[in-house]
This record gives sequence, C-alpha cells and structure tokens, in this order.
Amino acid sequence: MLDPQLERIARTLGPSRFPRKLALELCADCNLACSMCHHPEMRRPKGVMPFLLWKKCADEVARVDPDTEVWFSFCGEPLMEPDLLVAFLRYGRQVGLRSLNVNTNGQLLVPEVAGPLLTSGVGTIVIGIDGFSSPVYASVRVNGDRDVVYRNVEHLLELRRAMDDGPEIQVQFIEMDENEHEMRAFAEYWLERGATVKVRNKLSWGGRLDTPAHQAADDRIPCPWALTMMHVFWDGRVPRCSGDVEGEDFQDNAWHAPLTEIWGRLAPYRQLHLDRRFDELPDRCHDCRDWMSGAAERVRDGQLDRLERRRRKRPLPVPVSGAGRALVSVKSPPSQIVRRADVRPPAP
Repeated sequence: MLDPQLERIARTLGPSRFPRKLALELCADCNLACSMCHHPEMRRPKGVMPFLLWKKCADEVARVDPDTEVWFSFCGEPLMEPDLLVAFLRYGRQVGLRSLNVNTNGQLLVPEVAGPLLTSGVGTIVIGIDGFSSPVYASVRVNGDRDVVYRNVEHLLELRRAMDDGPEIQVQFIEMDENEHEMRAFAEYWLERGATVKVRNKLSWGGRLDTPAHQAADDRIPCPWALTMMHVFWDGRVPRCSGDVEGEDFQDNAWHAPLTEIWGRLAPYRQLHLDRRFDELPDRCHDCRDWMSGAAERVRDGQLDRLERRRRKRPLPVPVSGAGRALVSVKSPPSQIVRRADVRPPAP
C-alpha cells in the first residue's frame, strides 16, 4: 500500500522550466562524519564555492524565479566558511531572492556567528541534531559534541526571541533505529524552547547507505528529488540528482551555462520518471530508495501528538538487504581543500 504522504506528493509532480529548489554546496568539507551521511566516503575533491559563481547563480534565480527555495546545503558544512556564508545570504537578499535557507550541524554556530547569521536575510536555519542523549547523539553525529550543539542552538533561539522579525529555527531529527526511541523527548525539549522540530526519514544517498525502506517497488512514484531540485557543487558541476553525489552521471557546469539551460538538458531524465519508465533510468536509480523518503514533517507547539498518530499509521518497513551502514563503501583518498583564491572557472 502506498504511503498517503507519497501519494499526495506524486500528485504535485510535473514538468517545470526551472527547479523549485536549488541546493548550493558552499563548502564540500565537513567537521563531522555522521552515520547517515555519505561524506566520509566521498572521493571527489573538496573545496569552497567562489563568490563569483554564487553571484552568477543568484542573479539568474532572481531574474527567472525569485521564489525558488535556495538552500546552502548538500555535501559539507557551510559554517566552516561563516563569513562567506553571510556574504552569500546578504547578496541573495540584495538581488531579491525570497527564500534563502541554511542547513548546518550546529557545532560551529558559536555566538559570534549566530548574530550575523540571524540578520543576514536567511529565512530558515535547519540544525541537524538527531539525538537527545549524549550517547545517542555521539553514535549518529560522529565527532560532534552534544552539549556544544545544544548550547549553541539554545543561544540562537534566545537571540531570535529578542528580534521583532527573523528566520524560523528548525531542529532536525532524522528518524533511525538508533534514535527513534528519543524522538518524543527530543521534540518536547525543543518545542518548549521555541524551535520548530523537523522530522524526516533517513536517505540512502542514491543507494549508497542502507536505510529502512517502507514501500514496495511496485508502488514506486516519480522521484520528488529529481523532479524538483537542482544541486550545484562548489566547483560549478551540476550532478544529475542528489543521489549522484560524486557527479558521475551527468556532465555540465554552472560556470559555462545558465541554470535554465542545464535544467532543460536534464528534462529527458525527469520525463522518464514522470512516464514511470523506471527501468530506463540510470543504474544508480535502480538501487536508490530516496523516492520513498517523503516530505519532512515540521512540528510546532501543540502538534506533537498529531505527528505521532500519523507516524503510527505508516506502512510497515519492507526488509532491505545488507546489515551494515554502507551499501557502497569506498575509501576516500586524502584531499586538499581548495581555497577560494585558488579557484578559476574550469575550461569548457
């Protein structure tokens, strides 16, 4: 039986001349090695997006569709470059972008960063925490410190409460076997402090990680990620979708072509999804379970009981192969972080 949420999502999917969401990889490095992320196995070079590349993208989004959701996320931690992140956000607001958003693990969200971030023009700040107790947090957010991130986010919420207007603060809980028993305590804690709680399913990152699947293959819907979202790596490369984390399946670059043109060149791939010709999709799509992940659920004060009732009605998980964390395990060679000053637009 198809999850009602996925059924609702499927009805919203169709052709589009521009992505509804644009995720930009400001920094491809990360200070954590989280259990539900492919980053520890990432092989491609790590670096930092030059401001000129962001300016090129932002100017086009402002011209074509300023309501596009722009997310500074994907692979890496944007607060490893806090001054650049604030500069990106301020420029986006300056040219008229209406939805500027940040995903962070919160470890580097120190007071001297929190203030400028809150007044940068950002609309939503999502902090991935995923654990309530220290042992659970440590098992999921590897190399992180639970007390540090809790202290940082509590301070951020204090600053936000003192503002007349400002971004929504969301704390994210990716539901997994390791932490699902803490979901209610986590939500109650943060709702009491004025945050929105964002609950979502674990991704497989294009079939790279094991994840609790909860839909039969016969119920497959067109992938919402592929149909609504474009990603831009720090060096301008555009992957086919969020599952193509190494940029192996598609060759195009935002330095060389407008985002509109690149999105258009991906249209035949999106049409395969819309026509439900799933067997004709690239091999990676055959193992990917991310189409099952559904939309994140955002819980605000007074809504926690309703969330739990909905989640109890979900279809039971379908057994998946592989007992370990990774379905694809690749040793990453040591990589140098490419600084902004060293980056030049690649030759077409």
